[in-house]
Amino acid sequence: MPQLLEVWNDTVDSKHLVGSIAIGIGVAVPAFLISDHLFTSTGDAELGHSYALLIGIVGCIIGAVIAGILFKPKRVITQSQADTRNRQEVIDEVVEEYGELGDPRDLKPAVQEEIRALGLFDALVENHESRSKGAQL
Repeated sequence: MPQLLEVWNDTVDSKHLVGSIAIGIGVAVPAFLISDHLFTSTGDAELGHSYALLIGIVGCIIGAVIAGILFKPKRVITQSQADTRNRQEVIDEVVEEYGELGDPRDLKPAVQEEIRALGLFDALVENHESRSKGAQL
């Protein structure tokens, strides 16, 4: 089992982290040193150092891309189906705290579509109808 570490709120394999650092150094430092030598020997030394720094930054980006391709993320994402009963309980709590929500079918089509995408439209309609029947009694 790999030794996993948490770095900047992300889970990483310690061997892959060391490998990524080595790749970054192995690409960026030679890119900087070679370009610094080439740019400073052909003209203005200050401008040559600045361009060499830019090449070194590009080397860092290239190293990060290589490491990203070689070492895949270690995250495991699981999704579970929401319990509609819990939705109704939450909707009831919202109604108790903030007041009646109204009929979601009266909303603009774009808003209805967004509520459907969240999977809440049917639960809101059911809640509205049950409250309407309760008020009529």
